[in-house]
Formats: sequence, C-alpha cells, structure tokens
Amino acid sequence: MINILMSRGILNKPFMVQEVNQYIKKTDKVLIIAFSFFEHQFKDEKTYLDFYSPGGEYYIKMVEAFIPYGISENQIEFLYYYKDDTKTAIQKIERADIIYFPGGSPIQMMNRIHEYKIKDALESPNKVFIGSSAGAMIQFDHYHISKDNEHPKFSYEEGLNLISGISIEVHYRRRKKQKSALRKVNRAYHHPIIAIPDEGAVIIDHEIVKLLGNAFVMYGKKGVIR
Repeated sequence: MINILMSRGILNKPFMVQEVNQYIKKTDKVLIIAFSFFEHQFKDEKTYLDFYSPGGEYYIKMVEAFIPYGISENQIEFLYYYKDDTKTAIQKIERADIIYFPGGSPIQMMNRIHEYKIKDALESPNKVFIGSSAGAMIQFDHYHISKDNEHPKFSYEEGLNLISGISIEVHYRRRKKQKSALRKVNRAYHHPIIAIPDEGAVIIDHEIVKLLGNAFVMYGKKGVIR
C-alpha cells in the first residue's frame, strides 16, 4: 500500500512529481472522493455539483494535478455525494487504481463514508491513496484535530484503517495551539509525529516513510526531536 499525505494540493509541484512519479502509472484510473465539503460550503446540490463537475473549479484543479503524470481527464472519476449511491460508489472504488481524498472536513468526510457504507471498500491494500489536509488525516486509523477556525476544540477521531503507529499535523505553522495538541498526542501515543507544513508531504511506501519538501519528524518514540 502507498499513502501520499499533503497539507494542500501540491501534487503537480516539480519536487512532488520527481518522487511520486514512481507510484503513478500512465494507465492508472483515479477516483476523487468528493465527500469532504463542510455543510456551510454549498447551499444546495447545484452549487456542490458546479464545484466538482466538469468545468467546475475543483474538477479543473484535479485534472491539472495529474497532467504531469500522464493521466488524462478521461481516466479521472469523481464519487459524488448527491449523485452516487452505495452500489455505484463501490463500483467506482473497485475500478480505481488511485484514491484521492480532498481537503475540507475530516469528520464530515468520515460521516459520509459511513453513510454510504464504503469504509471496507476503501480499505483495499492494493491501491495508491493520496490526500490533502483532511484527506491525509482520515487515512489513519485514529487521528487528532487541533483547534482552529473550523474546529473549536481538540479531539481524537476514528479514520480509515490504512495507517497506524504514527501521527501527522497538517498545515503546521508552529502555532501555540498546534504545539499544545502535539504534546497531547505524544503523551497519549508515544509514537512518531510528523509535521507537514503547506510545502511539505509524506510518502508511506509499505511502512517506509519518506519526507518531502519541508515536512519533518517533530516527535519520536522517545519524545520531542525538534
């Protein structure tokens, strides 16, 4: 299993392409799980589909992200919250080689995954999983949420059973709230914690961890490193 974790959508940056190119084949089919939107983000189904459907802002962004890897538009599908059901969702997941989880709300994304009853289908060991921000967080069996504008309090949440024994902090900016959250995580788990600033990423290749850009290990098993 390959897991590619980012704080934001930098997949088409040159330093990312150089490292990620070995994991993406030109023949791969990509599925975007468009479940991460906040409830206040779209007022109705139409505004949601305008954003994610062909010609929409996010649709264009994702097509462009995969161009450096030789992936064409007709190889990219979206799993739509309003249009798909459990049956079509599982069919799309099964024919995809790459699963992409967008940023947004990790809690809402997991709630919708459970609503559609696709958690087991998404936990296939034979795919490449890519995620930005919330889409990186939910790849862990358990993840934490630091306090920010969208989340009024620190919390632990359950994600997908894809990665364990490690934690990440996305959008790391050395803020006091982030440092406080990571101290809690370190005390709770005593396992490695990787900070991922917006220009960083992490690749987990069958348990081998690769740090890209300005990502760094902040805590080891014995405590703080830097």
